[in-house]
Amino acid sequence: MYFILVLINFVPVIFCEDRLLHVHALWRHGERNPRDLFKGDLNNASAFPDGIGQLTKYGIHQLYTLGEHFQARYIYEYKFLSSNYSNTEVYSRSTALDRAFVSAMAFFSGLYSDGTSHEEHVLSPISIHTIPLEDDFLYIIGFQCQRKEEIRKIAENSYEMQSLFSRFNDLLVEVANNTESSLEFDSALNVFDTAVLEEMYGLPLPDWVSARIPEWNEFRIKYVLIMYGYVPFSNSLHNLQLELLKITGGSLVAEIVDRMIHKIKCERFQNPECLNIKYQKLYTYSGHDITLIGFFSGLGFKTFKFETEEMPSVSSSVVLELWENEKIKNSIISQKTFYSYYYVKIYYYQNSSVENPKYIGDLIPECQGQKGCPISYLIKRAELLRPKPDLKIFHPCLFQFFFIM
Repeated sequence: MYFILVLINFVPVIFCEDRLLHVHALWRHGERNPRDLFKGDLNNASAFPDGIGQLTKYGIHQLYTLGEHFQARYIYEYKFLSSNYSNTEVYSRSTALDRAFVSAMAFFSGLYSDGTSHEEHVLSPISIHTIPLEDDFLYIIGFQCQRKEEIRKIAENSYEMQSLFSRFNDLLVEVANNTESSLEFDSALNVFDTAVLEEMYGLPLPDWVSARIPEWNEFRIKYVLIMYGYVPFSNSLHNLQLELLKITGGSLVAEIVDRMIHKIKCERFQNPECLNIKYQKLYTYSGHDITLIGFFSGLGFKTFKFETEEMPSVSSSVVLELWENEKIKNSIISQKTFYSYYYVKIYYYQNSSVENPKYIGDLIPECQGQKGCPISYLIKRAELLRPKPDLKIFHPCLFQFFFIM
């Protein structure tokens, strides 16, 4: 019997994968109590034991749960973040409102939970950074800026907005008559922002208020779509839509894109300016529904209503993952082709009950049919919307926008 020995040359196969470099996350705070009571309200402050404007216990739980989802994705699945907090790896930013600040604390308690603790325990002692509301573009309502008010008045006097006011005039008149307030959107907001929460908590409401809530929800969404740059304007001497995009989302888009570019450059080149960004992996923003709305329009989305005809839910979150294409390892890099190897995946958690986020990047036309949004698209978007001072007519607000990045 003869044995034939066959020698086979085994060639090892190396599987290369794209590399996750950095993650940005922006969320809306958790469930809260009403910010204020309105004239004729059937309830008083004692109905809200956690405090007016404060997170409810369930609101804390929501952000704690969102943090656990991030733990599952970025610590265990991707093995991207360390299991223990490091201030060089994570940076947290919040508006200077309790509901946003405590939401950030709850999120990081969930992100670094050990699987046995609960949100009732002491919240994680993570460094959370903030600035005064009047200087913070994350909360554009409180941002003090003459130019912002000028643009808002122009928008409210536009044909589109006046048509909207005319359609919902009966609602505005009823609010004004019952609360002895002015005939304005903000007057209705003060009433229904509270009423919607009171109804959700099963508290009593005046009959005229409860009957108008569905109409208010429709009015508010249409108002926000116009005021946050989702709707083009007819017969406008200014590029009003662009100006609104700059004010409501331009600063945040520019800040995030600048940080991405800084991260990319510091991956390739080392200099003293790279010290802070070199090890940073996660940058978070704890904000509000209007923060997400302005950011979505700034990125180029045509709507913020991805699945329901509603405002972004409490505890909803948008995530931007910066990726490096594995092809860069075997390529000759030139200044012209440098950024073509980087892209951004955009995901959305509709609320904290969603364990796996929905990919929404392909809803932007320039990002369709690709691994993600080309970083070149985001660079162009940032430069388009980056607020700058007018060199001929000095606008203090635009000058301030430019220098608080």
